[in-house]
Amino acid sequence: MKNLMIKLSTMMALAAIFAIVFGVSSCKKDDTTTTPPTIVLDGYYVVGAGTAYTAVNDKAMMKSTYNEILNGDGVTPASVKRDQLLELYIPVKAGAEGFSIVQIAGSVTKTYGPGTDFVTVATPTGDEPHDVFFKKGSYIETANKFTVTEDGLYHVVLDYGLNKVVVTKANWQIIGSATALGWTSTPMTESAFNATTMSWELTNVTLTGNEYKFRYSFGWKIVVDTVLDLGGGKKGVNVNTNFGYSKDTLLPGGKNIANAVPAIYTVKLSYTLGSGYKATLTKTGELPLTDWTGVKCDAVGDGISSDNTSAIPDPSGWAWGNKLLADGGGAPTKSGSVYTWLWTNVVLEADKGFKVRTENGVAPPVGGANFDVGFAALNTTLSSSIIVDGGGGNLKASAKGTFTIKLTIDAANSDKKEIVITQ
Repeated sequence: MKNLMIKLSTMMALAAIFAIVFGVSSCKKDDTTTTPPTIVLDGYYVVGAGTAYTAVNDKAMMKSTYNEILNGDGVTPASVKRDQLLELYIPVKAGAEGFSIVQIAGSVTKTYGPGTDFVTVATPTGDEPHDVFFKKGSYIETANKFTVTEDGLYHVVLDYGLNKVVVTKANWQIIGSATALGWTSTPMTESAFNATTMSWELTNVTLTGNEYKFRYSFGWKIVVDTVLDLGGGKKGVNVNTNFGYSKDTLLPGGKNIANAVPAIYTVKLSYTLGSGYKATLTKTGELPLTDWTGVKCDAVGDGISSDNTSAIPDPSGWAWGNKLLADGGGAPTKSGSVYTWLWTNVVLEADKGFKVRTENGVAPPVGGANFDVGFAALNTTLSSSIIVDGGGGNLKASAKGTFTIKLTIDAANSDKKEIVITQ
């Protein structure tokens, strides 16, 4: 019995020692951690002491964008981007520190700066940014930096297929027939400089039931190249400097944004590096019903036939085909809150576009607000089947004929516009 007790004690001691050794060994294994490697994707990055990042960071990676020449009718989510055309909006501090464009290609890193022909654009085209820092040219491998003269948000554009680069300051504005200034920009108030997030805001903004977009520095696009053959008679590369499509889905070069609810708003456009742009409209007041009395409208475009005895070549800035005032000198009739414009016995050419607008596409001297409407406003159920989508928001007739065009605006229903065209 004594020997049995000794054996049991010995076995228990050995088990305890084994447990301690095993436990210590297990703890050592659990405490051993491995830091995962940082993965840097191939691409082009904006890097520098004048920006938020002095080393490559995925939030400062340039992304492909649309060639405006191929998307002139308005970008949609299904539109195809030009792979070689890259862009990034990024806050940059003024001064000598600036930034470089760094290319990562596998194990190879290249650092680019301005070429000798990277210079100020002295005479921008009518659609390019104005009155701001605006340079373009070539880029080369160099330690020299791209620098800017004023703190703010900058649009950096690079086309590696053409070896061209653009840097310009983005002062955001709102523009469109829904605004008081129509298709003249209303500058927005910029927030204080911040390396990762900035915003632009307007308060007490009257937005009617029409359309608007955001654009920067009085421009619609930047001409990057005029030579590249795209096929189909189109040449060159342009990058958009405006946003449209919808308030909740801002796309560069997107179609005009429809304002569904006329009211007084606070309008804010926000940008966060790595996330992009966001627009918010906060309603702060109601608008009185619009008085459209006496507001003249015309039908305009290549589709308005010169066979119409009262038609004249469009004298407006649109310079598009012929202009034809509505009956009664262009003014509407009124029933309650509904205003009606009529064009009777209008000859329309086949397969030619046209629209309906306030006369000459500008704001009327009294009442209403300038607008233009096309296929989106057509009541297809009540209209002739040969009135179809003319592309780019236009209307067209698939066969030449004589028609009655009726435009109605319901002031009590957010100035809703409807077109009915019968043969």
